[in-house]
Amino acid sequence: MSISDEQEFEVFIKGAVYQRVTDSAFVEGFEQDLLGLATTDMAKDTVREILSASKPPVDWEVGEAMAECLLEHEFGAFWPWNENRDRKTPLASLPGADIVGFIGEGEEIRFLFGEVKTSSDKNTPPGVMSGRSGLAHQLDTLRSNISVHATLLRYLQARCRGTAFEASYKKAAQRYVASGGKDIELVGILLRDTVPHEDDLRTRGQALAGHAAPPRVRLDAWYMPKPISDWVALATAPQ
Repeated sequence: MSISDEQEFEVFIKGAVYQRVTDSAFVEGFEQDLLGLATTDMAKDTVREILSASKPPVDWEVGEAMAECLLEHEFGAFWPWNENRDRKTPLASLPGADIVGFIGEGEEIRFLFGEVKTSSDKNTPPGVMSGRSGLAHQLDTLRSNISVHATLLRYLQARCRGTAFEASYKKAAQRYVASGGKDIELVGILLRDTVPHEDDLRTRGQALAGHAAPPRVRLDAWYMPKPISDWVALATAPQ
């Protein structure tokens, strides 16, 4: 799919994507809590130093936030947690799936796991589709590796317990175990700033279509009107 209108894209990236990639609501609360604890000039200086030390995101972080916003808007996916809060070093790339959340409503809620690749590569398909770190291999791992599933289920349980998402977790987990670990939704997202081309996904899509057994895998390519090199500046510009 393609977002061809530059103005529409800027509204999207400066709005929903900005909120997701900066975790703006959480960060605002964090800042207010720290400022409330600063009772001396020295303490206030320390807080200002902490708040100014945050590193801006990089393009793949903006890409992951964009993919989550697109999946939420287009397919009703939802996320109990922002993974930015799990990083223990600035700009660390966390292991596991890029996307971890839920999809569906009521009794149909299931786990949604996915991988995101951002590429300006002029080749079709781009290089990020192949190799051990490519989208195709990562989706195969998500499809069949039970140890990866176990890690993701523990991750989600820890973040959903005692929250508004706990009921969703229990419904999705029930579907998962009742199906022998098959009733989940997997998604691969390719984000591009190139001209749309069906060969970007054709080969991998045909290979995925050859798997008759669940889980279901969705493969999407989204084409944006602004260069990837501009995304960070657009997504983090003062609001």
